[in-house]
Amino acid sequence: MSRVIVAFCLGGILSLGACSFASGAEVIPKAAADIRVSQNWSGFFAGASLGARFADNDWRTSDVMPLLCSVGLCFFPSAGTGGSMNSAAGRVGAYGGYNWQVTPTWLVGIESDFGSASNSKTSTAPGTIGTILGGVVTNPPTATVKDTWDASVRGRLGMLLPSNTLLFATGGPTWQRVQLSASCIVTGSGTDFCSFPHNESDSKTLLGWTVGGGIEQKLSANWLVRLDYRYADYGTYNQLFFNAFSRAPLFDDRFTAHVKVQTQTANVGLAYKF
Repeated sequence: MSRVIVAFCLGGILSLGACSFASGAEVIPKAAADIRVSQNWSGFFAGASLGARFADNDWRTSDVMPLLCSVGLCFFPSAGTGGSMNSAAGRVGAYGGYNWQVTPTWLVGIESDFGSASNSKTSTAPGTIGTILGGVVTNPPTATVKDTWDASVRGRLGMLLPSNTLLFATGGPTWQRVQLSASCIVTGSGTDFCSFPHNESDSKTLLGWTVGGGIEQKLSANWLVRLDYRYADYGTYNQLFFNAFSRAPLFDDRFTAHVKVQTQTANVGLAYKF
């Protein structure tokens, strides 16, 4: 899915830019530079955006019931140690910054943004389906990955085309709030994954990096509309679950989650240039 989204977004941006350039070159080839100069892009701007955020969260589990394994009762995953916890959600955001039009054709700038979305995926915790001593373990833990707000501070580099169109690339540091949760039930059947019931969660603000690009169009001297796409990587979130009662081998329910957090975001924005 990630490659399809990247190809679609970048293809759309480039095709829109190519169309704008071709149209402008055909109609006003000699006036292009004059238009870029007369419509100055320098100055502060602020706006709002609507879009979608696609969360690519890969969950891998390690160190399952380590005390049990130390006495020869190792857990063996039968469905692999990892799996996808992907999700998609609508996103609303706000952005602002400053542009410097350094030549009639080139622009540099700085921009920050804040967005809110509710990406959430719940499933059996990847890597917790398996056997001990050949017996199938029942009622494995349930896991949830939830991504909420995100923010970034980015540089911008843009090329101005005829008809007041800007193609730009952007990148910089980004932050995202992520919550990992796990729960486990006990039925008393003797084959339950957990010896005790658990319901735990942990949240962190992850620091990562983001890169992307887009196309922006001047509707008037002050109003700007844009379409943009960004990819972000927040590294790996490591979390130990069910540590409370792990003092003896038969009561060791622990496992460690390693969640690689990545997102792809596409937005449509409208901004006012001051």
